Amino acid sequence: MDVEILKAQHRRIIRLASALGGLAEVLKTKEDAVRARELMGALNTALIEHLAIEDGELYPVLMTSHDPAVRQLAQDYVDDMGAVSGAWAHYFGEWSQAKILSDRNRFATATKGLIGALAHRVAREDDTLYPAMEAADARSGAARSKGVASS
Repeated sequence: MDVEILKAQHRRIIRLASALGGLAEVLKTKEDAVRARELMGALNTALIEHLAIEDGELYPVLMTSHDPAVRQLAQDYVDDMGAVSGAWAHYFGEWSQAKILSDRNRFATATKGLIGALAHRVAREDDTLYPAMEAADARSGAARSKGVASS
């Protein structure tokens, strides 16, 4: 699996989250609230696309690793993502345009907390999960090469 696709998605997620966080800090007008919901929608789409690839391709490979530590790492990430996904779903459903305008300070605080959690998750995946996938790909490629060489 090419983890570069996932890393590119991470960069997009962080860009969108940063834009949303910056807007949340200075939000004043109805137009700002409309833009916040637009950014939330784009971020929601990016997260859904990203999770579909992780769930459909990344985790299944790692869960079948011969290394129990890699299997456990993947399981830990799957378990942790449920909490992050749940927090995002609650946030996304709670903050309508009208509610954003009526409670700007709470929106800014909620946004800051959620973006912090997303940024932390992205950094952890980039630092530990994706290198594990790249190592699994390297081992798989070496095994295939060895099988071809001995044929």
